[in-house]
Amino acid sequence: MSLDSKLERAGVAILAPRMCVLGHDPCGGSEVVLWRDANLIAGAGIPVRMYARAAREGAPVKLIPTRTNSPLITSIEYCGKFLAMEPCAVVMSQNEPTLAVLAPDRAIVRYEWDTPLPRYWNVPGFLGRFQRAFYLFPSRAERKIFQDAHPRIPAESQFVNPYGIDLDAFKPSNGQPRPALRVGFAGQWVPRKGIHTLLDAWPKVRSAIPAAELDVLDGSNLWKVDSPIPGVPEAIARVREEESKGTLRVHPALAHSQMPAFWNSVSVAVVPSLYEPLAGVVLEAMASGVPVVASDVGGFPDMIVEGRSGMLVPPSDPDALARALISLLNDSQLRDRMAAGARRRAEEFSLERRRSDLLALLHLRLNPSREEMKYREQLQRTFADGKG
Repeated sequence: MSLDSKLERAGVAILAPRMCVLGHDPCGGSEVVLWRDANLIAGAGIPVRMYARAAREGAPVKLIPTRTNSPLITSIEYCGKFLAMEPCAVVMSQNEPTLAVLAPDRAIVRYEWDTPLPRYWNVPGFLGRFQRAFYLFPSRAERKIFQDAHPRIPAESQFVNPYGIDLDAFKPSNGQPRPALRVGFAGQWVPRKGIHTLLDAWPKVRSAIPAAELDVLDGSNLWKVDSPIPGVPEAIARVREEESKGTLRVHPALAHSQMPAFWNSVSVAVVPSLYEPLAGVVLEAMASGVPVVASDVGGFPDMIVEGRSGMLVPPSDPDALARALISLLNDSQLRDRMAAGARRRAEEFSLERRRSDLLALLHLRLNPSREEMKYREQLQRTFADGKG
């Protein structure tokens, strides 16, 4: 039986984080990536089944309710029930590393943000199982965090695969002029996304360029979770206060299909996150021909080429953020040059590449034998530095 036949027969089962509620649109970037990857795999003729603890009514998700309320025990219960429902599939989890110890020979643990392995990972009897699992990261920075925390996990079990972007959906709008002094922010209103840094920087931008505009999409409830996110009420209050002063405009949250129009309505994108493994909004903006000013953290250096497709600034530094925004808004030639460079850079992150590398990883996971060296060579070649 060929590997393709094996994959078609076994299928792929994807487990969402147990704290999330799937099936909403608008939603956070991590959920966008989850559904997009499922569609990429399914498009190759491989059955895909999605699992979560909770989902909106009508979403194509199989539910796994849990009864326990302790992080370690609940993780074992959640992953154990999942595996009982999927005894043969290649299993992928998003930030549920317990899957690695329960099904080490068919598990791919995906990291969208920093989550350590269970504390017993290094205990004899468990270590060997964790070493046999595969680990998938969206950026070099996220992999390094994992490697530093888990030095006994073999490097050949760790892979970097940046997100992909739909280059046909996200592209510059030909013939439609952009407002020259409009900055766009699309992200959750949580402290980690740097919303406070942006709000501290914006008065400095307005002082230098009174005509500058800041358009913010409503990010108060994008990632649907069943427990409060710390710092959200304070962030919402600050944004609403600035909105009432008229210093920025808040637009309703948009479905993902509407995001191309948003990025084509601004001339600069700002992503001031304090940390970010990777961010789909950066690729969306760049593919739309919009230069990005982002924090020099996490996976952003994997995407943004400094001075060519955008600018990187220190995190939590409103002065540096303001200076970068002012320099772009004040210089139309620089802005146009970076806009063209942003589109060229985004083209290196196509969905075709993402699909090819995901399929290579699934093939390798299903049959990691010597005959599969061609798949490992492809993965190491394309994932080696997080870039094309």
